[in-house]
Amino acid sequence: MTSLALVSDIHGNLPAFEAVVADIRARSPDAVYVLGDIVHGCPWSAEVLDLLGALGWPTLMGNHDDAVLQLGVPRMEPRYADCERYAMLWWTRATLSAEHIRTLTDLPLAVHLDFPAAPPLYLFHGVPGKFSVGFRPDSPEGWIARHLAGVAEETVAGGHTHEPMVRFIDRRLISRGLTDRWTVINSGSVGASYDGDVRAAYAWLEGDKAGWRAEIRRVPYDVRLVEAGYRESGLLAAGGVMAEMFLRSIVSALPWVSDFAWWLRDQPAEALADISQAQRAYDAAHGPGRWAFPYIN
Repeated sequence: MTSLALVSDIHGNLPAFEAVVADIRARSPDAVYVLGDIVHGCPWSAEVLDLLGALGWPTLMGNHDDAVLQLGVPRMEPRYADCERYAMLWWTRATLSAEHIRTLTDLPLAVHLDFPAAPPLYLFHGVPGKFSVGFRPDSPEGWIARHLAGVAEETVAGGHTHEPMVRFIDRRLISRGLTDRWTVINSGSVGASYDGDVRAAYAWLEGDKAGWRAEIRRVPYDVRLVEAGYRESGLLAAGGVMAEMFLRSIVSALPWVSDFAWWLRDQPAEALADISQAQRAYDAAHGPGRWAFPYIN
C-alpha cells in the first residue's frame, strides 16, 4: 500500500498550513506533494515558503505564484501595473527575498509520478496545460473529459478552485476505444476554502495495484489568527479592497475574492477608477446564490 497527501492553495496562510502539516505528520504518508498557489493571500507567504523548504515536499507552480513572479519583469501582464487594484499582490512580492523568488521560479507546472506498487498519477495545479482553470464538483462531465483528452494516467489531481472533490469521469466521453474511467481529485484549499467549510482541506490517497482510493480530509485551525495577522502585518491596510475581499473569503469559506476579481474583468475602465465604488456595486448585485463567475471556461 502506498499513501500520499496532496496539498494545494495555501495562499500564505501559515496557521492553516501548520495545522495541515501536523495532521499529515501524524498520518505519516509515503510522500506529500504540493499542487501550487503557495503564496499571495495571507500575510505569511515568506514563512510558508520557508516551512516548505524545511519539509522538502515537492511543489508545483500555481497561478498566484506566477503572478508574483511577473511583477516588474518584461512579461508582466499590463493589468498588474494597477498598483491600487493589485496592491495586495505587490505587498506580497515585497515580503519575499531573492531566495524565495528563485524557489518559485524553479517550480514545475506538472509532474507525472510512477510507483512500484500503485498506478501512475498525474498532478497539476488547475487542468492539464493550464493553471488558471480548474475542476469543480459541478463541472460538466464532458468538459472535464475534454480537458483530460490525451492524459494516459487514470488518476489525476489538481487544486485551484478551492473546492475539494473526488469524481469519476467516463473516458468513453472522449473516445469509444477507451475503457474505464478517470479518477479526478481536487485537493481543495489549505488557506481559503470556497465550499462553506472554513477548515483547511487536503487530499489523502491510498493506492495498490488495484488503483487509488482518495478522501478529502478537513483540519480545523484558528481563523482568528488570520484576521489578526491581516491587521498586525499591515496587509489589510496596504492591500486595499482585494485584501478585504480575500479575508472575507477566508472567514466565510466562500469565493468572494475570486468572484469579485472575475467580475472586475468585465467592467468598463471608468468603473475601475474607484475600486471601492466598484466593490459596492459588486456587493449590491452579487454574492451567495448569485455569483458573477460562470465557473466553466
